Amino acid sequence: MDEADQSAPPEAVVAVRRLAKSFARRPAVVDVSLDLHPGEVLGFVGPNGAGKTTTMRILAGLLRADAGEGHVLGHDVMAGGRAVGRLVGYMPQRLALYPDLTVLENLRFRAAVYELPDPKRVALAAIEAFDLGAFRAQKAEALSGGWARRLQLAAALIHAPRLAMLDEPTAGLDAESRQDVWRRIAEMAAGGGSVIINTHDLADAEQCTRVALFNRGLVLAVGEPVALAEGAPFKALVVGGGEAHGAAPVFDALEGVIATYVQGQRLRVLCRPDALPAIRRRARAAGLTLEDSQNRLEDAAFVLVRQSLPGVAA
Repeated sequence: MDEADQSAPPEAVVAVRRLAKSFARRPAVVDVSLDLHPGEVLGFVGPNGAGKTTTMRILAGLLRADAGEGHVLGHDVMAGGRAVGRLVGYMPQRLALYPDLTVLENLRFRAAVYELPDPKRVALAAIEAFDLGAFRAQKAEALSGGWARRLQLAAALIHAPRLAMLDEPTAGLDAESRQDVWRRIAEMAAGGGSVIINTHDLADAEQCTRVALFNRGLVLAVGEPVALAEGAPFKALVVGGGEAHGAAPVFDALEGVIATYVQGQRLRVLCRPDALPAIRRRARAAGLTLEDSQNRLEDAAFVLVRQSLPGVAA
């Protein structure tokens, strides 16, 4: 292998262009182009109905796109279907377990579906790896939400996939369980695997290698979380003192204010730099304090989604 080959990036696990999907003539995915490489964790972020789950289901081979091109794990995204589904570890947001089966039975069944040698042995190994031993003989319907979520993750990863797709993997989990999920995601990525997560939680999104911001079936931006926040074309300010959290109308009326939203007992203001003098005057007149703040991923997502809406000026 020559020097140029050694420096080339690894082949993409996912590379798709212009994916589109409609249901009953209603667009769910309009134009989605994405790449994912080994070792990356890509977060899908955006409001409900933005197209995130539909895109994930297309990539997992569970839905056929109406248009587009590309590949997932070397399979044509337009014809992958079952072939892709057997290679991907997919965890839906809703629990997809057999409630009348025990933890062991659920995992043994999943191992058998993937035609793994000695399904019982594989299931027992997963129970140990995911600390499910105390619940081995318990039916899935009797598990608490956190333990059911852990069982579902174990089932999704039981065949050691190169690519995992996890829809809201930390939803409803306590802090310890969330950390456990992220430890497993990090271990998979460190081993050269790839992960796509769908999340509403910006704290989760900030742990991803890259983030894709979705709205109305479109990918508005893709990049590293810090780069997306720092590169956003606005300035962030925090207004405090008095009834700051209720002062949004005071600032929303000013030219150059892009958005305001409550941050605890304070108000966060996102604005163009040329609006700063007017904002400072308005804050002083209202007896409120004003301080600079670093741009956050939440800010960038909020503004990009808002500006993508019809009739909203950029």
